[in-house]
Amino acid sequence: MKSSTRLVCLTMSAGAIACTAAPEDEAGPGPLEVEAQVAKPVPAEAPAPEGPPPAPPGPTAPPTTVGGFVDACLLPGMTRATFNATSSFDAIDEGVTAALNLPFSFTFYGTSHTKYWFTTNGQLGFGNTPGGSLFGQVSCPLPSAGFSTPIVFVYSTDLIVRVPDYPADPNDPAFGVCYATTGTAPNRKLVVTWKDSFFYESWTTSHVTFSATLNEGTNVIDVALERVDAPYIPDFETGWGSVLGKQAGSSGYAYSCQQSNAPEGTVVHYNP
Repeated sequence: MKSSTRLVCLTMSAGAIACTAAPEDEAGPGPLEVEAQVAKPVPAEAPAPEGPPPAPPGPTAPPTTVGGFVDACLLPGMTRATFNATSSFDAIDEGVTAALNLPFSFTFYGTSHTKYWFTTNGQLGFGNTPGGSLFGQVSCPLPSAGFSTPIVFVYSTDLIVRVPDYPADPNDPAFGVCYATTGTAPNRKLVVTWKDSFFYESWTTSHVTFSATLNEGTNVIDVALERVDAPYIPDFETGWGSVLGKQAGSSGYAYSCQQSNAPEGTVVHYNP
């Protein structure tokens, strides 16, 4: 049976959470980071519709935007990610893509990159050599010594990519990991969306959807958690089992490092 170690970090790198009270022992905001956290919304009771509900959007519908979330699976020209298996685990469990060409040069921690890759466990890295970690494990505080490549912990935790049951359409935009480029130079955006993955610990009873957007020119990275639903492990819904942050070499920044700071609706903007 696969197992992972969950560490509760008592010290995190400099950062602040707008719109919510920070712990008393947490340092003030770093000079280059802007964050915003939105509490998990409580759905209001809607009146009964007068007519039939609208049809769901097709695969070429405009991207869904919820507080910064972008659904690459609905963007024209999107590509569904192909993962290579890590160790003896299945590719949809512990998988990483090959090094992919960036559609534009992107500067991360002062270094310009032309290649990137990402994992099933919510990590996006830069360079020619794919990395990542089994089970999405990260040591807190950041930087985590287990990573030798520049990396963004978009929503790093032990995730499984949901796949359709045969004979469903394997390109169904309702789930999977997709990436796409939108816009025109010099203002293009590269979007990677993890769509309806689930926690290994909660198997198919959980639902996790989030995106990372790389912005041409500004080199800003936007991260948004559109859905984090784990009714049988409610602590996971708070962000307790995940890491959101970035690092390169000896430098690192943690927005939330295995803390209850990243519920559904969280939006983080990482400045270069």
